[in-house]
Amino acid sequence: MAPPPIPQRIPPLTWRQPAVVWTPIALAAAIGWPAGLFYNDPSLQQLAVTAGAAVFALALATLGVSWAIRRPPRTRRTAVMHVIVAGAVASLAAPFVLTDLLSALADYSHSPAAAAFSLPMAMAMLPLAVVLGLPVALISAIAFAWIALKRQAPPDPSEASFYHSDVQPFR
Repeated sequence: MAPPPIPQRIPPLTWRQPAVVWTPIALAAAIGWPAGLFYNDPSLQQLAVTAGAAVFALALATLGVSWAIRRPPRTRRTAVMHVIVAGAVASLAAPFVLTDLLSALADYSHSPAAAAFSLPMAMAMLPLAVVLGLPVALISAIAFAWIALKRQAPPDPSEASFYHSDVQPFR
């Protein structure tokens, strides 16, 4: 039996069936595990869940766009990269959002500490946010990709018509 011709098509990933069951399980595992680290502090749990939900909302939107333009991810690495990029954006934005919120709260309560929350404070927190945010995004992305997505079986190499109609070696 001859090996499949070059280029061999890699089938895209699909949602594990039934998707109505597996996708929420994957999202709960990926978003929920960081909240488990803060079991003694409910406010930090709420912050972790909110940040994880924002990251996965952005990542699932970009994955949806890639499926809509007919370029679905072919490997789990691609799906993980969507989540990591969304996590990087959220990590970079988090200090600025936090200082703006704290400044607005201090202004609302007429506190003299309102001037303390500024751009230099956000810039000082930026490396810490990235160092903490990216590993969490990576672990969450891997958990999501392995639970929610699965590989399709490659096409049968005996179907010669499949390969002959698609072989374009010099693109």
